[in-house]
Amino acid sequence: MSTRCVIAIVPSELLERLEKRLAAVHAPGMTATKVKGYGEYRNFYSSDLTTVHTKIEIFAEETDVEAITNAIVEVGRSTVPGAGIVAVVPVEKFLHLHVSPGASVDTAE
Repeated sequence: MSTRCVIAIVPSELLERLEKRLAAVHAPGMTATKVKGYGEYRNFYSSDLTTVHTKIEIFAEETDVEAITNAIVEVGRSTVPGAGIVAVVPVEKFLHLHVSPGASVDTAE
């Protein structure tokens, strides 16, 4: 199987709804980080042009990516410019840091 990383940047107020929707499609886990930046939308009323959003990162098997991206689009879809983005990138290598007692480091994958 091939691992992918789904990256989404969405308005922070969508995080709770998004967490519930991702759980419903059995996303294997997610990381949410508060981020600040600009892209399609720029805050011209602020001295630094940026806005605060939430970045979601999900590592998943390729077969699960479509359900995950559909869930993100379903929750985040908007007619407002700068509502967010979703990207899917291949993962060359994915390792778990947890190693069972007695196992060698080479079996951590």
